[in-house]
Amino acid sequence: MFKKNYILSKSILIFVIAICFVSCEKFIGGDLNSDPNKPKVLPISAQMPAIQLSLVDVYGGQFSRFNCMLTQHVEGVARQCSSNNQYSGLKPFVFNSVWEIIYEKVLNELQIAKSTAFSSGLNHYLGILKIMEAYTLMISTDVWDDMPYKEAFQGIDFLNPKYDSQVEIYGNIYKFLEDGITLLEGVTGSIAPGIDDIFNEGDISKWIKAAHAIKARGYLHQKNYQGAMNEALASFESADDNLNYQYPNANSGANWYRFNRDRTGDIEFHPVMRTIMKELDDTLRMEMLDVTFNEDHPYLVANFNEDLISYRETQFIIAEANFRLNAGGTSVGYDAMLNGIRASFFKFGLSEVEYLSFINSGIIPSVDNLTLEDIMIQKHIAMFLQPESYSDYRRTGLPTLLPVSGSNIPVRWNYSANEYQFNSSAPSASSVDIYLDKVDWNQ
Repeated sequence: MFKKNYILSKSILIFVIAICFVSCEKFIGGDLNSDPNKPKVLPISAQMPAIQLSLVDVYGGQFSRFNCMLTQHVEGVARQCSSNNQYSGLKPFVFNSVWEIIYEKVLNELQIAKSTAFSSGLNHYLGILKIMEAYTLMISTDVWDDMPYKEAFQGIDFLNPKYDSQVEIYGNIYKFLEDGITLLEGVTGSIAPGIDDIFNEGDISKWIKAAHAIKARGYLHQKNYQGAMNEALASFESADDNLNYQYPNANSGANWYRFNRDRTGDIEFHPVMRTIMKELDDTLRMEMLDVTFNEDHPYLVANFNEDLISYRETQFIIAEANFRLNAGGTSVGYDAMLNGIRASFFKFGLSEVEYLSFINSGIIPSVDNLTLEDIMIQKHIAMFLQPESYSDYRRTGLPTLLPVSGSNIPVRWNYSANEYQFNSSAPSASSVDIYLDKVDWNQ
């Protein structure tokens, strides 16, 4: 814990000092001792942690709340969250903030940081930044489908960047992941990140495993089950490898903690999730999750460890892919499912004894009687409040969910209102149907 707090404190301090330095120069009219032909830029050690903080905060924030409301992990019960829960509130303006964070604070800043790393010959940093960009593109195109990318970030040269297809974007994703792995595996003599990498502290082996995990997720989306299984097997070996960030304390608390503290009563545990867990007699995990959503929630704590992609997810990828490839369960997939369930018990603060009590109760069918529904329901529980659950539901239709209103659960997000208004290359708002316009891999 001390080490994580130190990482955050030093990273933010570096960033704040750099920002304040630039701001002061603007106020007094510039640094008279500097060469105006050599403008100063933030060091990579300040750029990268700022991007990482923006990414993990939006993923554990808006992505989690929107996606997991749609998959009925949680229910919006008051104010704007209530209308979002009814789908009527999912208008373009609701997505302004998350679109701006993804494009301005993450993707645009990644282009700047990559340029810094490339020009300075910092291949460790460059490899990590490419993997981060691949991840950001994937979580974004998975909810928005086609997106501006190739012509984005070009300033006045492309004020109305065209939309690239999801197929094109996925091509970029896989290329960045491969580039990242190649850069990290082939690095010699390059300055490596340390505590300025708030996810892995510069641990190259963990970043390579993360790249394989992200590829596994993408292949699963695109129904390349053999590829998904191979990449998942090459990824995380335990939860210690998870690509994640632990928030330090209540002063810099995790997104769900801040939301529950400031918007108590807006969102609660979903009754459908409660029914699913009750039918499985899954009382131990439910006792940790089905608690009033306020700052005293036992799971959504201030120093929450937010996963971007995890060992338990990759184990369930192995379980699903193995089941599909063999038209039924085998020991490889079955054991992976059990690993995923076990990791979820630990994630939720439960013990090995409690996990064994659950498994030995006979709730989980034998390998010969295992169904895809069994796997996906266990993954749905294990991935509580993980945005990826929305992709799982759209791919499989499992668990069985009924729309809160109308006849369909939305299958994508709206683009932001600002995008519709200011980018002439954007589709018209009236042409996007969040109930029917499936993303490419979900066709």
